[in-house]
Amino acid sequence: MTFYDKVLKKLDQKIMADYLDKSTGGSSVSDDGRYPAYCRVASKNGFMFHHFRRNEIYNLILEHMSKEQGQEYLDELIKNPDFKKISDRLGEYLRNDKVGKPRIYEYDIDNKDVYVSPTTLRYIKVLADLKNLFPMNEIKSVAEIGVGYGGQCRIILSDYEITRYSLIDLPEALGLTKRFLGKLTDLSNIHFVDGTAIDKENLPEHDLVISNYAYSELARVIQKAYWDKVVSKAAHGYFTWNLESERKLDGYTVDEFTKMLADLGRDVRVLEEKPLTAPDNCLIVW
Repeated sequence: MTFYDKVLKKLDQKIMADYLDKSTGGSSVSDDGRYPAYCRVASKNGFMFHHFRRNEIYNLILEHMSKEQGQEYLDELIKNPDFKKISDRLGEYLRNDKVGKPRIYEYDIDNKDVYVSPTTLRYIKVLADLKNLFPMNEIKSVAEIGVGYGGQCRIILSDYEITRYSLIDLPEALGLTKRFLGKLTDLSNIHFVDGTAIDKENLPEHDLVISNYAYSELARVIQKAYWDKVVSKAAHGYFTWNLESERKLDGYTVDEFTKMLADLGRDVRVLEEKPLTAPDNCLIVW
């Protein structure tokens, strides 16, 4: 940890001491109360927002990938036949790293030394997957479950005109997401949906629903509510899946989830996660 990071850590701890409570959470594997509390503060406090992507509480959930993990995502991108097109758009994608003071590392991209955060490389790789798997030019509405700070949304919107993009998460996380996205893109077609009250929402059907691990980390009762309101209504889906909820919160298994989709007539496939970030992870698409 650099001296700069040590100073930020001390200042952050001092500010957060007035906000953290003993909430135990429980709606997801990562919900212990500290993450939403931090998001709430960082969405309102300019000092905290300035460097939120390197805060120790936030890094328990997001922005914790190493330089080496970023290289694994870059290696997958380089294998893509359209890598030249991806490289040509890199400047636009890297605008994500201008907000939140992420840890950035030097990578060799198309014979150039480029500084980028590993998370942004992952978001670019997901975008490349979406382009390979779906008719993205025909996709006009997207729902994203578990949105982080909106980085994936911003990168998708940088390449496609989406008329409705529904971001679904904890209200505290959405506050931070709104501030982040407001620095980089037009918010007029972005809808912020409180995931804790999803059963009360009257959401339209979406062309595509995506979730990078978040859905597979929710408690089963929450998964069911999201299924009823969002997932079952989507024509296409892209879910990066781990076994955290299955092991800890009685969440859906891969077999259960894919059968539910197949019963709706969806052409569901289970693909290898590339790069593989944990044993038994997979990618579920339809």
